[in-house]
Amino acid sequence: MTLHYLSAVQLLRRVDEDKARALYADVIEALEQHCTDVGVDWCGNELNITVQLTTDGEQYVAIAGRESLPWHPDRSEIGGWKAVHIDNTYGTARVIYDSTTAEGAPPGDLSLDPLAEEVGAYVNGWHTEHGG
Repeated sequence: MTLHYLSAVQLLRRVDEDKARALYADVIEALEQHCTDVGVDWCGNELNITVQLTTDGEQYVAIAGRESLPWHPDRSEIGGWKAVHIDNTYGTARVIYDSTTAEGAPPGDLSLDPLAEEVGAYVNGWHTEHGG
């Protein structure tokens, strides 16, 4: 029998991930209808929904609002969705979907179907092209 010890940091990250998945379950569900490997990533108090393109985590699609998603369920400040292909191998970022608006402007399109369809098409095309 092997015992697995979880540090306080690991436990907090697990709680954070569960909270993030609950807050954005509808976004994750919409994306999962079009692609696989949908998850969440957070930096400080900000959240990104991710779609992994490679198993090493070097390439992925990050989805957020204007910059990143807030931790609270009020989405009025998100201002639309933005999906960016992050390539850490070459240090590049390519916007593949953007319905965001400028700070202080009325929110952009928060519809999930166009976001999920565009990201799904991009991810599936990328996998076809790169054999992933």
